[in-house]
Amino acid sequence: MRRNCTALVAVLMIVGLPWSLAEEPTTGEGFVRLDNGKDLTGWYGATASGKPTGNTTGWTVVNGAIHLDSSVARSCLFSERKHSRNVIIRLQFRASEGADSGIFIHGKQFQIRDYPNAGPKKYAPAAKPAGKWNDLEFDFTDGVAVVKLNGRVVEKAWKIGDNPDVGIGLQREKGEFDFRHILLKEKK
Repeated sequence: MRRNCTALVAVLMIVGLPWSLAEEPTTGEGFVRLDNGKDLTGWYGATASGKPTGNTTGWTVVNGAIHLDSSVARSCLFSERKHSRNVIIRLQFRASEGADSGIFIHGKQFQIRDYPNAGPKKYAPAAKPAGKWNDLEFDFTDGVAVVKLNGRVVEKAWKIGDNPDVGIGLQREKGEFDFRHILLKEKK
């Protein structure tokens, strides 16, 4: 009986291992993870311009992701870490049905939503349905990015904002959102 239990535990560990590894991001060489999957360390509540409010109400970490409950949130959330105009930013987001939010980069907002239901429709073909994780990547060179959604180019020349004194911001707007595996790599 004991041998059977030991064998069962070994099988479960082997079978469970790929699943747990799939949840953890592969940062790759030179990437730094901005979210830690445990708490909001390294983030602060702020206005949309990045001015600190000291209020992170409505922002929590749930199942390893930064979670936004916009019905109670009063501020946006910004990373304390700043970056240059030559950077790669990667993250995953999940929107509830009809939800609307955004990513601020140097103060300029890139709209993220439940694209199939809330638009803009030009992003909908690349987007996954509400409740599913989407991969978003910005590859900036001299402040202009190629933006990919789930590996498909959705913007060929999206320009960065003009406020390098603020880090990446997550917008509080409408619906529930989750953000995870927020990665940053400075280009040389």
